Amino acid sequence: MEYRKEKSYLLIPLFLTALLMVFFSYNFYRLRLEWNSFFQIAVKNEADRVKSLVASTVGGGGDPIESLSSYVENSRLLKGIKVEFEGREIVVPGSDFSGDFEKIEISSQPFKLYLFFDTSYRKEINRHILFQFLVGLLINILLLLGIAFSLRLYFSQKLSFDKEKHEKERLKSVSIAISSILHEVKNALSRLNMLAYRVSKESSSRYARLMQSEVQKLGLFVEEASKINKPIVLNREMVSLRKLLFDVVSEFSDVAQAEEVKINLNVNADIPVFIDKDKFLIVLRNLIKNAIEAVAEKEGDRMVEIAVEKDGNLVRVYIKDNGGYLPDEIFKPFKTTKEGGFGLGLYNSRRIVKAHGGRLEAYVKDGWTIMLIEIPQNIA
Repeated sequence: MEYRKEKSYLLIPLFLTALLMVFFSYNFYRLRLEWNSFFQIAVKNEADRVKSLVASTVGGGGDPIESLSSYVENSRLLKGIKVEFEGREIVVPGSDFSGDFEKIEISSQPFKLYLFFDTSYRKEINRHILFQFLVGLLINILLLLGIAFSLRLYFSQKLSFDKEKHEKERLKSVSIAISSILHEVKNALSRLNMLAYRVSKESSSRYARLMQSEVQKLGLFVEEASKINKPIVLNREMVSLRKLLFDVVSEFSDVAQAEEVKINLNVNADIPVFIDKDKFLIVLRNLIKNAIEAVAEKEGDRMVEIAVEKDGNLVRVYIKDNGGYLPDEIFKPFKTTKEGGFGLGLYNSRRIVKAHGGRLEAYVKDGWTIMLIEIPQNIA
């Protein structure tokens, strides 16, 4: 709500600029009206002077045609005069009726005069006013667009910054809350690990060793979860990607069989990659587990396919399931559609892949949900 309120305040410059453009247009409109009014006043004054000239000439016994001819030659506004007298029409010498003109009729007994005024000045100035108006209007429109673009850029950057800030604050508050929980869980795991160790020493049972292994894995997860806001430190080594995938698929073979999910592992070539083995195992376990869970409730065939391809120094791992569904914001922390889930798996997986200089993307294609891991085979 505060963001929308602030946005409405910042739109004020845009409104003021638009208002300025309206006033600007109105001023040019008024200027045009005033100029046309000024021209009409000049025409009226000129007509009054002609009428006065004829009256004074006739009163003095002179020739009005000669006086009018002299007047036309010296006038910049009057182009010509026609005089009507006793049914005859006389063209005053020096008159020029070509081009644009405005015809005015006046009477000065015993004559009727038709005055022809040059309107080229008025049209030229009107064109000049229109040109200046269009130039000014264009400048105002560009200014308006510039302000609109600046505001759009500002709001997009601010929105991105606010989202990032909000996400960091949310992560910080949640991290504080879970840190205390993780501390107690780690203490309990330490005691459970010691008990599992004693059981494995006193018994040769395979399940005792598995229990100790799972406790250690859980301890590793708790350790990773406690570092969610800390930079990822990698301990790289050359690892066989094919063996790594076979090992993870073997871990989930019982679960997949129980859920009637068929896992196809298509890895022909053995591609060595320079990675942090333990952290990359976390990524593979998360993605394969998610793929199995995504099709566990599906009607019909339940399939998970894993494939690897090499492109130069890039290695791509595709983990696909035929669920064909992809929830929104799957890589955001604490966003989950699973009951009892924390929403950390994919978030942490993407962080690990990015730390390796790669990318983790998700998309749906031809009814398959595809998770793509792309990492460099070696550090350049």
